[in-house]
Amino acid sequence: MSGNNNLFKDNVVNEYIENSQNENIQKQGTEPLSVLNIFKKELPPLDFVFTGLKSGTIGFISSAGGTGKSMLALHLAFSLADTTKTYNFIPIINNSHQRGIVCYLNLEDPTEILENRIQRISRKIIREFGEENGYKALQSIDKNLMVYGLYGKNFNLYKDGELQDKAYNILLKLAQKSRLIIIDTFRRLHSEDENNNAKMSEILKILEEICNKTGTTILLLHHQNKTAILEKSNGQTAMRGASALVDNARLLINMSVLSKDETKVLKIQEEMRKNYVKVTFAKVNYAAIPEDIYLVKGFDGVLDICNCTEFEGADDEIY
Repeated sequence: MSGNNNLFKDNVVNEYIENSQNENIQKQGTEPLSVLNIFKKELPPLDFVFTGLKSGTIGFISSAGGTGKSMLALHLAFSLADTTKTYNFIPIINNSHQRGIVCYLNLEDPTEILENRIQRISRKIIREFGEENGYKALQSIDKNLMVYGLYGKNFNLYKDGELQDKAYNILLKLAQKSRLIIIDTFRRLHSEDENNNAKMSEILKILEEICNKTGTTILLLHHQNKTAILEKSNGQTAMRGASALVDNARLLINMSVLSKDETKVLKIQEEMRKNYVKVTFAKVNYAAIPEDIYLVKGFDGVLDICNCTEFEGADDEIY
């Protein structure tokens, strides 16, 4: 009987893979895992692109429109493309994290907006680290960061219940070179009902397949639902759309403007409240959940890390 069980374990998965009509399914790594071999094995530490986002998986950043998720994503992209490790934007990125090629696909903003954001962050780096060190960091970022403005280009991965081969092949090619792909926004990546669990699961499976085939990591930007915005909710139900999105993602980061109660506790003047953003890790599958992070928007829209417990809200402390 045990022999039959072993035969089943050895053959059934590989037989399915070999007979699959989907040529994109990876045909490696389908052997059953051995408990004893793993017990004896010296396993390497898990590889995280940044704290909470394991390499080879899919994560989300979610917020209401205009909160700053695109700017946050671009700050993260700059940091992770800086192989000099000069620019560590927020505490979830540190020198232990491997840097490399980052691909940022923006599907909803005109090119001139992207250029303005890139210039503002670049100037921030020069201000913080000086001409010499800052410029070296920018040279590294220029080499490793690929920003594509796809506004109005009808870049669609999934339409009318079918995978769109052109977009899939573009993503696959980019993924073969990239440590991280950021897609801004997820809503613009497909034309399906985002409240349909089956459709959303299917789209995330396609993205997971790309991760599995290439080793890349995908970070998706998405919007929050109206209830979460009104109630200032930062939990796993805050993101708009089907529950399958959160269920299948390995990371969910929520961004929100501080509430009135939070500004009182943190001693921030009410008129400055909308300049402050809280970053909450609502879901982390493979690591401890980091503490909330507080960011402040400067006059030029760039983000800075702040310790809000030390802020008194004076104008000269904001920018």
